[in-house]
Amino acid sequence: MRKGAEKPYYGFNAVRYITFASVGIGIIILAAAIIFTISAYLTWVLILCWVLGLILFIAGMLWHLFMGFASNPKDIETIKRDFLNYLEGIWDGKGKVLDIGTGSGRIAIEVAKHFPEAQVIGMDIWSKGWRFFGIAKEQAEANAGIENVDNRCVFQQGSALDMPFEDGEFQLVLSSFVFHEIGIPDRTEIFKEAIRVIAQGGTFMILDTFRPLNGYKVKNVPELLDKIEKYGVENVKYRNLKEASVRLGGIAHFWGIAYISGKKAGNQA
Repeated sequence: MRKGAEKPYYGFNAVRYITFASVGIGIIILAAAIIFTISAYLTWVLILCWVLGLILFIAGMLWHLFMGFASNPKDIETIKRDFLNYLEGIWDGKGKVLDIGTGSGRIAIEVAKHFPEAQVIGMDIWSKGWRFFGIAKEQAEANAGIENVDNRCVFQQGSALDMPFEDGEFQLVLSSFVFHEIGIPDRTEIFKEAIRVIAQGGTFMILDTFRPLNGYKVKNVPELLDKIEKYGVENVKYRNLKEASVRLGGIAHFWGIAYISGKKAGNQA
């Protein structure tokens, strides 16, 4: 956690660090390869340097093109604005909210700021790997304090596959760029668990990458929506950011970034 920060820290530089590390190390190794080429020194080392250097350099550049939006302040702001605007259209802003995979709390905190009648819980497992980038429960709590919503935004540890909440506890369940990171045979099981904790008539909205869809054991989006509906929800919709003219840098839209939203069948409890 970054102590004494005057501004909240959400760990968005993680993607940038990976890019710099991959491209930088690749350039260093390629420089060594050039030196070995000039001196005609150690053929096997020369080949290894050229191959490894090129792989790292190309991988870093591709990572930037595909994932650069995740550390670009302009793109992050664009997504945030669209996220809140879309949420306004499907939810009345009242009640108890769950943010699955909250990380450093960005979505949970923004929802608490934007909807003053909401009580928000941010849940995550906060794995040790992400703590290296400052993404931890302590940082999320510090961010909520800096943003003056710590009275309505709290954080709790828990797994998206077995959440420590009662059936029908929340009026709204959210998640942003988390489902694709959960390595299980069929990710629709995450939807099933999320829907379990939504109150009847409550809303869910998941922003994630939905390409490829093999992780959901379906062939196309309509098939995925039909599968989700069987968990007891209605009015399930898919909204692709590219088709909605939400512009992101690079070739981020290759991943099929989209919202899936809907309501749990029944009247609001």
